[in-house]
Amino acid sequence: MPQADETTAQPAETPDEAQSTDYTTPLPRRFLATASGPVDRITDYGDETTERVRADISIEYSIETLEEFATFWSFRDYRSWKRVALEALLEEQEPDAVTYAIDEDDLKEWDVTIDGRVEAFAGLVETMADYTGRDPSYRDAIPHRIAARINGLTDGRQTTDDVLTEFADELHRAELWGPGAHLTLLNVKHAHHEDIEQLAASLARSLSDDGGEA
Repeated sequence: MPQADETTAQPAETPDEAQSTDYTTPLPRRFLATASGPVDRITDYGDETTERVRADISIEYSIETLEEFATFWSFRDYRSWKRVALEALLEEQEPDAVTYAIDEDDLKEWDVTIDGRVEAFAGLVETMADYTGRDPSYRDAIPHRIAARINGLTDGRQTTDDVLTEFADELHRAELWGPGAHLTLLNVKHAHHEDIEQLAASLARSLSDDGGEA
């Protein structure tokens, strides 16, 4: 078990991991996870010798399936969202003999963002709407709220714009997610002739703050 002041990358658990299957649903357009910051890189040479080296690393990871999206979507409300997202990303980067360790001070220096274009969010919802005809057991690998949205789309209780708005509204408030969710919400509201002045001003402030920190 990791020490209290240090986290070692472990596989991220999906909300319904115990019921998960190997089935995956490809998305038409990817989401992109990016992260950068300091780590201790620990290499096990297999002869009871390990090497611990300080390093700065950068990560780019494509989220290309509905199931992967659901995993990162589920991190949005975590108090420790940065930690769990980073552990999930580091797990994808590690060769067999290498692990990465990050203490609490290091974690503060990490930038971790998940983002996607408006078209990626639209493609996500289109994929969910086309889920009809699949074995319902495949939905066990997806968090309940997303499965409920699939059901709402496929039985006609919700439109694609309804579900798109729900995702964008959730994720534009989450620190883990980039401006793509905000832009998606603007796009949907504008298409429905809703007032977007306040939302646009909020996005402008957010982008200005990010630019000031760079």
